[in-house]
Amino acid sequence: MLPLPNRPRALAILLAALLLLIAASRIPRLHEPQMNQDEIWSVWQTLGSPAQIIRWTPYDWPPLYYLALGTWRGLAGMHPIILRFSSVLMFLLGVAFLYRAARRLGGHQAAALSALAYAGLGYAALISLEVRGYALALALLPPAFWLTLRYFDRPGLWRGLLLGLSLAALFYTSLTAAGALAMLGLYTLLVYRRAVWRWWLPGLTAALLALPEIAAKAQVAITRTAATTQLSPPPLPQALYELFWNWAGYAFPVWMLLLAAAAGLLIYRRARRPVTLAPLVWAFGIPLLLYLTNPLLGFFSARYAWWVMPGLALLAGCGLAHLPRPAAAAATITLLGMLFVPVPFKEYSIFSNLSELNRNFQWLQANLLPGDVLLADPGNRCGRPEEWDYYTRVYFPNGLTFVADPTGYRRVWHVIFDGTQDAQMQQAVARGRISRQFVGPPGCLFRLYEAPPEAEGIPFANGMRFHGVDVLENGLPWTGPLVRREAENLHLRMWWSVDEPPALDYSVGLYLLHWRDGLADSVDRAPQPVYPPEAPPETSRWQPGEFYIEERTLTLPFPTARTAYTIALAVYFWQDQQRITAPGVDEDGLLPLLQVTVMSY
Repeated sequence: MLPLPNRPRALAILLAALLLLIAASRIPRLHEPQMNQDEIWSVWQTLGSPAQIIRWTPYDWPPLYYLALGTWRGLAGMHPIILRFSSVLMFLLGVAFLYRAARRLGGHQAAALSALAYAGLGYAALISLEVRGYALALALLPPAFWLTLRYFDRPGLWRGLLLGLSLAALFYTSLTAAGALAMLGLYTLLVYRRAVWRWWLPGLTAALLALPEIAAKAQVAITRTAATTQLSPPPLPQALYELFWNWAGYAFPVWMLLLAAAAGLLIYRRARRPVTLAPLVWAFGIPLLLYLTNPLLGFFSARYAWWVMPGLALLAGCGLAHLPRPAAAAATITLLGMLFVPVPFKEYSIFSNLSELNRNFQWLQANLLPGDVLLADPGNRCGRPEEWDYYTRVYFPNGLTFVADPTGYRRVWHVIFDGTQDAQMQQAVARGRISRQFVGPPGCLFRLYEAPPEAEGIPFANGMRFHGVDVLENGLPWTGPLVRREAENLHLRMWWSVDEPPALDYSVGLYLLHWRDGLADSVDRAPQPVYPPEAPPETSRWQPGEFYIEERTLTLPFPTARTAYTIALAVYFWQDQQRITAPGVDEDGLLPLLQVTVMSY
């Protein structure tokens, strides 16, 4: 055995470090994979009062987890990472109580190894990250087991009542906890034998507390039994292999070696002792029993039999604790490494394709501007209605504007299944707009179609038409008051078109002017379009029906007093420097565009 400190403070520090390490193995995974439909449904139905949450709870689930999730959501928020972190915290609670239970069975060494094994199982990692009721169930079983040991080792009224309360909490979390309750009964029969009659107090307490839910779910049990009689599992060897692979994850061969070594050590060191037999039955006997009873119960799956995983962890911890010191150190390092083995999310998922709305909305949150609207093509594959509702609440708590007609809107986000969108709707969106940035896979593509600031534009006498200017902030048009500091750069985007190809190649001057001091900065040159791609700088080659976008930068002076500057534009032919006239042009041939207020201390 590895030497462990015996002082309570040192043990508390050790357990805290263990829990922090487990949390560290989970936190980087909180963002993956995308939340599935069941997770989103779990969250969505908590958007109400406690009475409403109970009313909305699915017919085949008890309400405790949804009430707990609704409370967490109300306190901490509803972002996917925040919600998944609640499952991590629940799991850490279960790990701590499994540590306490394993310490009663085999000492501190067995407790530490059992806790590591519990956290290292691939399916335990999955459940500890999901926003589903199994996360709470996996957290509540270890304290129920620990309370069972305490009560049967030293019976008492309050211990019995507390155990009954914990059993009822398990049942109010998941109906599959019925298997866990039966397993606790079998464990006490194997270990405590004649004392099993002491179940009367916690059993009666749990039954009375759970009676309303038992009565409410009786029909579910009848319906489920009728459905499971049609189940046809694969042959026993294949079925057991698949079940244990799911529990173990990618490290399946290593887990089988560890569990085999642990079972052998338990049998060798504690032969014929009931405390040896019980973990073996929990870890290996129960899966076989579930296979045989699957046509009746339908519990032979890694998810429905989640309550077997604490047994696997106890078997591993209590068995490996008997290894010699060097081998125990190697086992500990191996279990530590298991915490960071990738979780086979794709293999575990029952959903063929997960919604991309989370990624799309997260990106859209940084790129959506006031006044933007969304138009969703009927053929898009972006998820179910409750997913749209959930992610809208997460990333846009003030709501999004959805329209059926893009007319009159400058920036329209078209949500499509690329290649199958409605042709008429696509034409309406593209009319007078250019295609800009996009996000998402083909089945759930968000593409921006943007019109110029001024649709009609200002016609110049040479055939060029100016459609307005945007002030850019981080690449996006700025929609707030135009207030800047001295020496700051102003990034400007100018929109052009031509009514007919100009006869000459014209230049454009962009000027920063002060009413008293005159010219502060300028960019004077032939246009350098950034859109369309590879557009010519020669205006004589520009074509009607196309928008041309150019970006320029002006720098505010330093030092300067608090004052206002005017940004103006001029179009001229470079050889004669003659400025071209247009509506709104002043006597100097300048077209005023914007005023920028400069603040200085």
